[in-house]
Amino acid sequence: MKEFISFFTNSLFKKGLMLVIIFTFVATSFAQEGDKKDVRYGGFARIYSMGDNPYIIDPDNVKYNTAYSSVYSNFLWGDIGSTAASLDDGVGQFIAFNYRIGKEFTIGAMLSRNDFSSGNIASPYANDLVSQINNNVAGAAIVPLGNNFELLTAYSFGNFVVGLGASYASTTNDFTPATGTGNKNGASQFGVNLGILGKLSPQFNLDVSFSLVLPSAKFTPGTGDAVEASGTYMMANARGFLKLSKAFTLVPTLSFANQSGSFSVGTQSTDFPSMMSFGVGIGLSYQVENVIISGGPALMFESTTTPADTNASQPELKDSRFVFPAWNFGAEWFLTDWLIGRLGYVASTFSQTTQTAASSTTVNERTRTNFDRGDIRLGVGFRFGSFSLDATVNDDILREGFRIVGGPNNTFAYLSASFAF
Repeated sequence: MKEFISFFTNSLFKKGLMLVIIFTFVATSFAQEGDKKDVRYGGFARIYSMGDNPYIIDPDNVKYNTAYSSVYSNFLWGDIGSTAASLDDGVGQFIAFNYRIGKEFTIGAMLSRNDFSSGNIASPYANDLVSQINNNVAGAAIVPLGNNFELLTAYSFGNFVVGLGASYASTTNDFTPATGTGNKNGASQFGVNLGILGKLSPQFNLDVSFSLVLPSAKFTPGTGDAVEASGTYMMANARGFLKLSKAFTLVPTLSFANQSGSFSVGTQSTDFPSMMSFGVGIGLSYQVENVIISGGPALMFESTTTPADTNASQPELKDSRFVFPAWNFGAEWFLTDWLIGRLGYVASTFSQTTQTAASSTTVNERTRTNFDRGDIRLGVGFRFGSFSLDATVNDDILREGFRIVGGPNNTFAYLSASFAF
């Protein structure tokens, strides 16, 4: 009997608390917030929950275009990350700040780790090369890159802002015995980013960036040939913001990336597979007061070329992927002056072509249609004065309830935080 009463009481409490939460959500959804909000909030969690949206402006854009540090000046931000790999250590964490000096200059810095998820100059591309050597060369023990440090600055003049970022990271693992010969292991990476923001007319703004990353890794044994791997990564992005009316903005996007590298033993060198990709998109953004609805289709093409290997009697192989359409949609609205709701959706269809060697001069080729499964994203933002906490939300809570009231899964999946001063 006591167990029944306890179960009934707990169930009643959980249902009552859920009703209070739902009532609060519905009531606040109709709240009218006419005051202009400080735009300095957001991060990866916001972008992700709005459907990986490339058509909105967010602090996350600083990673690719350092000129945005002038837009988000006097700003401390970063990611608390997720718990996908460890219960006591967030995955994807980083911290950064931007500080305005006078009217024209903004300076800043970013400290990231080897689990940094964004593809910019702070990402540890050199670790792929480290793995290539450590896994294939006996005696190699190169330490992968861990922390990466990036300095950034922006200069404003007239209707333009120019931003510059530079990053560097390195590791060593050298052994020098009392007698005999030792060995040397090392890895390094240098990256630079150039970004421009421009107001070309009262109705049109432009956002252009270019990034270059040069990773390398080297193992020098006590005797024998040195083994070295190096790469070149180039990335370019551009967006336009064409004001169609007070509420609507047309946002065309363009992206390009190229990757190449080589592996050498002594004087013998072999090229790694090279990659090239480009994409174009067109989005429409609607913004009025504190509501944003943005999205649109995109087209992407990716190609990977594996050079011919005469020793293995293998011809040149080319794999490619043509993505169209790729859909990104997102919405954000202020439920109250401290609570923000977000909704997003992503989906894509692509044609994939793969080649395999049939002989030393001929190839087999297969082309087939594939899909990236559509995904609905949920997110929330909390604003307490100058502090903001943004989170992606596990959509299972709609089916199973919040964990705090008995649901089996974590409510929040990924967290970003910021403080404007």
